[in-house]
Amino acid sequence: MSEQLAGFKSADIVFTDGTTLTDVTVAIYPGWIRIQTESTNQFHPREQIDRIQSNR
Repeated sequence: MSEQLAGFKSADIVFTDGTTLTDVTVAIYPGWIRIQTESTNQFHPREQIDRIQSNR
């Protein structure tokens, strides 16, 4: 597994198709993003993410 570059405990994600996820935990790795909610742990290629906004 690659080294984590950054992480956010509370963030909003906007995907390139316009789909959004709010108040999720995000870990950023080279080339991909891990998104955690209370019930799921998802992995997405970086190309699918339009933007990430921290809610701190």
